[in-house]
Amino acid sequence: MNPIRCLKWTFALWLCCLPWMAMAEWEKVDENYLAVVYIDPDKIRASSVFPQAWHLIDLNEKSKAGVKSRLALMEYDCHEFRRRTLAFASKSEAMGEGKTLFTSTQSTPWKPVSGDTVAEKVIEMLCGHSSHPKGHGKGKDAPSAAPAKDAHGAPAAHGDAKPSH
Repeated sequence: MNPIRCLKWTFALWLCCLPWMAMAEWEKVDENYLAVVYIDPDKIRASSVFPQAWHLIDLNEKSKAGVKSRLALMEYDCHEFRRRTLAFASKSEAMGEGKTLFTSTQSTPWKPVSGDTVAEKVIEMLCGHSSHPKGHGKGKDAPSAAPAKDAHGAPAAHGDAKPSH
């Protein structure tokens, strides 16, 4: 069997079957009227260039598709100030619990991390404040009126069960 294909199936099984993800010690990163976004600091894969972190997006209300929370394994590029999703699961209950409604183990393309997003807060946590390339991020006096966004750069709660990539 192809090693990449085997890894994808292992990831999918891991997302669906391990209840310990819901019991993780999640650290709140941001919240708004749509959702609360957490990361699991105990499961961060440290790297000076491509750190990875599990995100939990806990929606304030269930979506039309029955999604109440989402788990996403995100990878960040500290040098290029960008991120991508490596694995994703939608869950029927809060805090990553309940029935798994949707999973994906297909990596998304790299996307730039923009200012005033959850992704910006996480990349700063994982890569350090000096990770901003010139022209990225916000200055000291820049307004921060934009609503918080999820790790995918969308508003923290998207209404469908599929990832928004």
